[in-house]
Amino acid sequence: MAEEKNLYNQLKNNTKSVIWTRIETSTGLGVPDLFGFYRRGFWLELKQIINNKLNFSAHQIAWINRHYSAGCPVFVLARDPLTKGAKLFSGSIVRDPVSISDKSPLCSITRSTKNPGWEMLVHLLGAWTPDGSSSTKLH
Repeated sequence: MAEEKNLYNQLKNNTKSVIWTRIETSTGLGVPDLFGFYRRGFWLELKQIINNKLNFSAHQIAWINRHYSAGCPVFVLARDPLTKGAKLFSGSIVRDPVSISDKSPLCSITRSTKNPGWEMLVHLLGAWTPDGSSSTKLH
């Protein structure tokens, strides 16, 4: 939980153009951690990669899968303790979350000061479409 809070603080500090709302709920099982707005609304689940795996509850899998399949923008931002960076995945990752070694993230954020990862992350959050495509041109 502390790792999620650290990831949220890092995200918030590096994505000033996004309006973030933290979701704290015990009634809406499976609802992602954050609702964001940048050019349109989207959902973001925060996770920690543990042993090259992402762990989701059955409720999270059901919620994300249902909304993602209906065309709702849902993403997973996972902190990678090995690189001290983060990886952004499409919500479709919940269909097979067990091992992420063969999964390509939408973008990766490293600790490099010249890393364009945060800018790309914001762009993807605001431009992604339900078919998984996104304009590659940054605005």
